[in-house]
Amino acid sequence: MFRNYLKVALRNIIRHKGYSIIHVVGLAIGMTCCILILLWVQDELSYDRYHQKADRIYRLCLDANIGTQLWAPVAMAPAAPAMIEEFPEVVNAARIVKPERASVTYQGKTFQEQDVGYADNSIFDIFTFPLVSGDPQTALTTPYSVVITEEMAEKYFGDQEPVGKILRLDDEADFTVTGVVKNVPGNSHFSFNMLRSLETVARENPQLMEAWITVRFYTYLLLAENSDHQQLEQKFAAFVDRHMGDFLNPIGGTVKLFLQPLTRIHLYSDFGGDLSAAGDITNVYLFSAIALFVLLIACFNFVNLATARSATRAREVGMRKALGAGRGKLMAQFLGESLIYSFISIALACILLEMALPLFNSVAQRELSLNYFQRPWLIPGLLGLALVVGLLAGCYPAFFLSSFKPVRVLKGTWSASASGSGFRRALVVAQFVISIALIVGTITIYNQVDFMRDKKLGFDKEHVLVIPGMNQAVRQSYPSIRDELAIIPGVKAVGGSSLVPGRGITKSIFFPEGFSESQPQTMDYLLVDPDYIPTMGMEIAAGRNFSAHLATDSSESAIINQTAARRFGWDNPIGRTFRLPRLPGDEGEPLIVTVIGVVKDFHMTSLHHKIEPQIIFYDMSGVTNISVRIAPENIIHTMDLLKEEWNKINPQRPFDYFFMDESFDSQYRAEERLGTITFYFSVLAIFIGCLGLFGMSSHTVEQRTKEIGVRKVLGATIAGIVLLLSKEFTRWVAVANIIAWPAAYLLADRWLESFAYRISISWTTFVLAGFLALSIALITVSFQAIRAALANPVETLRYE
Repeated sequence: MFRNYLKVALRNIIRHKGYSIIHVVGLAIGMTCCILILLWVQDELSYDRYHQKADRIYRLCLDANIGTQLWAPVAMAPAAPAMIEEFPEVVNAARIVKPERASVTYQGKTFQEQDVGYADNSIFDIFTFPLVSGDPQTALTTPYSVVITEEMAEKYFGDQEPVGKILRLDDEADFTVTGVVKNVPGNSHFSFNMLRSLETVARENPQLMEAWITVRFYTYLLLAENSDHQQLEQKFAAFVDRHMGDFLNPIGGTVKLFLQPLTRIHLYSDFGGDLSAAGDITNVYLFSAIALFVLLIACFNFVNLATARSATRAREVGMRKALGAGRGKLMAQFLGESLIYSFISIALACILLEMALPLFNSVAQRELSLNYFQRPWLIPGLLGLALVVGLLAGCYPAFFLSSFKPVRVLKGTWSASASGSGFRRALVVAQFVISIALIVGTITIYNQVDFMRDKKLGFDKEHVLVIPGMNQAVRQSYPSIRDELAIIPGVKAVGGSSLVPGRGITKSIFFPEGFSESQPQTMDYLLVDPDYIPTMGMEIAAGRNFSAHLATDSSESAIINQTAARRFGWDNPIGRTFRLPRLPGDEGEPLIVTVIGVVKDFHMTSLHHKIEPQIIFYDMSGVTNISVRIAPENIIHTMDLLKEEWNKINPQRPFDYFFMDESFDSQYRAEERLGTITFYFSVLAIFIGCLGLFGMSSHTVEQRTKEIGVRKVLGATIAGIVLLLSKEFTRWVAVANIIAWPAAYLLADRWLESFAYRISISWTTFVLAGFLALSIALITVSFQAIRAALANPVETLRYE
């Protein structure tokens, strides 16, 4: 019996090659999309789970209110050792300083390296970062020791033993290599190339390691087995009061510490200034839904074509039932045919996957692969997907085809065109609802990214070259370096700052005039030289800029932004004062600064976040980045001159730079990738839907061949016949638009909620999406309609 079913199935597949190709290609593309997205989702969900103690690792985070809200994934330096001592639940703790750029010199050669940070030695006890060389118990226990990755070891030392070698970092201190760690996996929420010992910071700045009011350390706790982190959190309020009450209570400030599970950091973090760009669980849900929808569209195609072509199988079903075949056996036969299509499709999908993975990895910035032997679940998963798809796609056709009444079928009173037509229309409408929603989503994402790129930021980011990470020696020579760079042909202006827009912020508390001791205000602050504001194209809204000729500007003056003036209720901010906070141990009178200017609001962070109150100080010692505005003409020549001059000024340090527009816009890479991926899958979803429409229209033309011939003989025009055959499909797409628009609006609006500055969803987006869907559907259907209308009526009337 099985052999008989198999023969019948294969004969049908071979006999109707066109429809078989539509079935297989549609299912294969749907499966390919689904598997690609599921690989991406699995990679997102795997972040940080490779650590052996992942379920016991938590990050200590901060929710503070000192004038304004501060929500950050960092904590105070003394918190980690104090918690180990005071809470038996805390077995160990490790602190990390965010890895940044650093210059590394070895044997006279200097390189600029990314991801160079500081960490406690306990990082190797808490996290699974295996050392291939060196002792994990002592690697970072002494000052001026450094652990490097295998990649760095190969780069600097080749086949030599790295341990014991000396590297000079930032041209300031020599570090001894004490260990080589395996390269950090890609599915880690933080990465590093080099880790210096935190004991180095303790030696160079012991006050920082003891300061309870400075928060800059990413702190991770290892809890004892079976510990309840929520019960531990309840003890944090008393802990904060013990150690910070003397500072917080007089000013009415609050600090709340809480724990974030390691395995939730990548997908559930919404902090600014995290160790790396976080993922978003919303995107996981979104792409999972896209995978399901694309697969459903492919299954709907199968169902539609199978039921639409039921007339070709009706007599077969009638004869089988008349000869005694039960409905169960008929259903098994048709399900078997569906499974054959499905398994052929999964084989084709595996080929398509190998072709599509490089492109997908390029767009998604991942290194996904089909390692069938390294992923033991993959082959069973693929077979399971084929089985599920085969049953899902074949269930209704099997039920539908096996339900035919043999008497009606054999007498010719059963109508194939009417049977199941309502269900088929519903499936076509559902296909286009999904496709239109994807088109709306794609347009919305691209419009928001364009809006963020084009929005005026309060400064001119174009043609600004930034030389970052100046060390102490370079900072001392900054005025002469600035003057040398400024006279280079093609250089329009040069300015220095402690931070660069798009690359982090610094916060502190201040006491504005009119606010009491118990009303401190948290503000972003920036250290600049007098040339920075004009170099960046920022505008002074009131007052004046700093002047290098006024000695008081560098010690007694400040500039604020418009948001600060509004927040403090100052209609005329010029002449208002700020009292700077006194740190524990400070003596003498607190420092008072006077507002000499108000700068128009500008964005230091991405448009995900609102502009916060900001204060700017003239402090040359804090300048760590040089911003060079260059003329747009002959940029390459100007850069060559800059590099040549820099090598004269500082031959020990390579000319390292980036362009501000590229750096700032890189904050939107995640949205760009989301838009690109959604676009590709939207195209594939529409393509699969059009495959179904093509098959449906082919079947419709096939069923109405005689009617078309008669109409042509009676004088019907080609345009009239095309309209006749196309209008039904057009109605379906129109209904799909009506259903898709409100659903797509709700989804797009929900996604845009994560942006402080966002577009308004225009009605033109929906009209464009509907027009595209309708046009594509008409083109697909019209191809068959025109071919039928152009056929010779003599030939069509001979049909059958």
